[in-house]
Amino acid sequence: MIFVIHPKGVFAVTKQIENYVEENLTGQSKRVALDFIAFLRKCNVVFYKDTCGYWKEKLYYWVKLGEECLCFIAIKDPDEPENLWTVWSDDCNSYEAEISEDDIRRIGWEHIDFCGHCGSCGGGKRKTVFGKEFDGVCGCTFRVDNPAIEDLPFLKRMVEMRRNDILFANE
Repeated sequence: MIFVIHPKGVFAVTKQIENYVEENLTGQSKRVALDFIAFLRKCNVVFYKDTCGYWKEKLYYWVKLGEECLCFIAIKDPDEPENLWTVWSDDCNSYEAEISEDDIRRIGWEHIDFCGHCGSCGGGKRKTVFGKEFDGVCGCTFRVDNPAIEDLPFLKRMVEMRRNDILFANE
């Protein structure tokens, strides 16, 4: 069982993110989503379904470690019918450093979330991502629409980097 935090209280929700994946995705999309979610569960995260504001009528989850967000997941957003599911990173200092894994760096650069002027990041900013500078990057840094099997190593590494930032921030 999961719990949803809402301004009017905390509510139990019997459907979990895996249920929504099973109901809304098929084939490779479903397999990749379930693999990623299983990985996240092993990281001892909590999935919070957003029930307020813009996202309240959508399948949108905050993935949190303690009080800190690791990433966000949307499933079948009706405003983006071309996207079966999407993963966004949260901002992370570790994304600035150069990394030695060429495939992870290449995939990361392919999925930089450039500002789309939605209002959430104030117009984007100059960011260093894996040792290279980019202009107009959203506060989320990465956005992966319709992640494929080839994207899984990057998504997992992205989460590990953010998780380590959170766990070792106070040391």
